[in-house]
Amino acid sequence: MKISSLITLLFLLPNIALAWNGYDYDNKTAVEIGPGKLVRKGLLIEFYDSKLDKYHTAKVMFVESIAGGTRIQLIDLDSGEEITLIMQEEKNDEK
Repeated sequence: MKISSLITLLFLLPNIALAWNGYDYDNKTAVEIGPGKLVRKGLLIEFYDSKLDKYHTAKVMFVESIAGGTRIQLIDLDSGEEITLIMQEEKNDEK
């Protein structure tokens, strides 16, 4: 029983530990949305801004699939600024 639980955990762990990386082209900064965060219209999310070295809380205005990734329109609740993030497409190494 313990061995099967451990094997299951080892298979799930890489997927759980990955953050969603992207870029804010207006502010010229790399951003990251933490692992396991649900990004849907109307929800509040937290993202990391590497330029300012801080986390922001934002409301998701819309989410749109684009070639190679996802565009997310946000209202930054800390600054009141409207932000567009372009998030990288999640890669699935399984074939």
